[in-house]
Amino acid sequence: MTSRHKQALTALTAFLAFSFTQVYVQASLPAPGAGAPQHVITAKLATKNNAAITVNGNSAATGATILTGATIETPDQVGAVIDLGDAGVIELQPNSKIQLDFDADGNVHVKVLRGCAVAKRETNVLPDAMTEIYTDQASEKTNKNRRHMGFCLVNGQLNPISGGLSGGTLGGIGAGIGGAILAVVLTRGETVSPER
Repeated sequence: MTSRHKQALTALTAFLAFSFTQVYVQASLPAPGAGAPQHVITAKLATKNNAAITVNGNSAATGATILTGATIETPDQVGAVIDLGDAGVIELQPNSKIQLDFDADGNVHVKVLRGCAVAKRETNVLPDAMTEIYTDQASEKTNKNRRHMGFCLVNGQLNPISGGLSGGTLGGIGAGIGGAILAVVLTRGETVSPER
């Protein structure tokens, strides 16, 4: 191969490498007019005294991450709180079972299969999102004027309940949430298995 052919091959290689780099950079740029990134909704579980409940048939306790589509069941005398961050909080009373679905826009859907559930949303956070508590026969949703609601499943219908979980239950659960948050902060996001 002559020196001239080597120079031509080197120039062609450099040109092709530059061309592929430009295509890669263009493909990785956001589309013009793309909206702001969506919120990342994560759901964290808290139970009184770190008592175990059932998530998708498996035992789970304070600090567990709940994924969308999960079936959550509380046993006798154990309530639970699912903290959805900007999307609000779902409280479950003892002997309750729900299916929980949520999306990146902050919409939350709670199908009550047994027992009682309470939904609480922040007033000014994700104002266009809503929470729905529903059964196969009935549905109730939050809106700008209705940020808190609670229902029990009775004969396939949703019967309203006032308030939410008892103060003692919430106090114990709040301590569990605080402990889980402190553990995450102290470990800088590393996974920590809850003590039993």
